[in-house]
Amino acid sequence: MWALVKREWFLYFSTPLGYLSLGFFLTLSTLFLWFFDTDFNLPNAGFADLNAFFVLAPWLFLLLVPALCMRSFSDEKRLGTLELLLTKPLGLWQILLAKYIANLMLLLTALLPTVVYFFAIDALKVGNSGIDWGSTITAYWGLFCVGTSFVALGILSALLTKNQATAFMTALLLCFIQFYVWKGIAELMEQQELYRFFNAVGIFEHYLNLQQGVITLKDGVYFLGFNYIVLYVSKWLLYRIKNHKA
Repeated sequence: MWALVKREWFLYFSTPLGYLSLGFFLTLSTLFLWFFDTDFNLPNAGFADLNAFFVLAPWLFLLLVPALCMRSFSDEKRLGTLELLLTKPLGLWQILLAKYIANLMLLLTALLPTVVYFFAIDALKVGNSGIDWGSTITAYWGLFCVGTSFVALGILSALLTKNQATAFMTALLLCFIQFYVWKGIAELMEQQELYRFFNAVGIFEHYLNLQQGVITLKDGVYFLGFNYIVLYVSKWLLYRIKNHKA
C-alpha cells in the first residue's frame, strides 16, 4: 500500500499541475491576507490572530482539494491502468486508503507553509500580549478535518468519471453542498429541531466549533463518520468497477 502512496506522490509532482495547485493556494491566501484591502486583510484587522485565515481557507480548499484529487482515479480510468491496479495483490480498502493518504499528504504540504503567517502576526503584534496557541492549533486541526472530508469527496468524484475536468467540477459541487448548503437550508428552518438537524449534517457548524477552539466528541465523531461513509461508497463503486471488468 505504501508503494502506491509513494507512486501517487511522485506522479503528482511529475507534472506542473502539482506545483501550480499548491502555488495557487498559497498565492491567493497570501494576497488576500496581506496585500488586498479586504475583510480578510490581517494587518488591517487590528487583532493578533489568524481568524481571517481560518475563515478564508475552507473556501480556497473548495478549489484546491478537487484539483488535487481529480486525477486520482479518473486518470487511471482514462489511461486503462485501473484494471491493472485492481489485479495487484491489494485489497480495495488498501487502494482507496493509499489514494486518500497521498492526497492528505499533499494537503498537509499546502498547509505547512501557512504556519509562517502565525509567526508573522506574532512578530507584528503590539505590546506583550501573547497569541493563543491553543485555539490556533485547534483551528488548524479543524481546517485539516475539513480538508479530509473534501479529499474523501474528491476521490468519490474521481471514481465517477474518466474526465478530470468533470471530476473537478463534481468534487467542487459536492464539497460546496456539504460545507455550506446545509447551513443555508438550516437558516431557512423555523423549527429549532430542523435547524439543529440540518446544521449537524453539514460541515460548517462542526468546523466553526473547532475554529473557535472548542473540541467536542460529536465533532470528532462527525468527521470520522463522514469520511468513513464517503470512502465506503467509494469502495462500493470500486467493487462494481472491478466486477464489471472481470
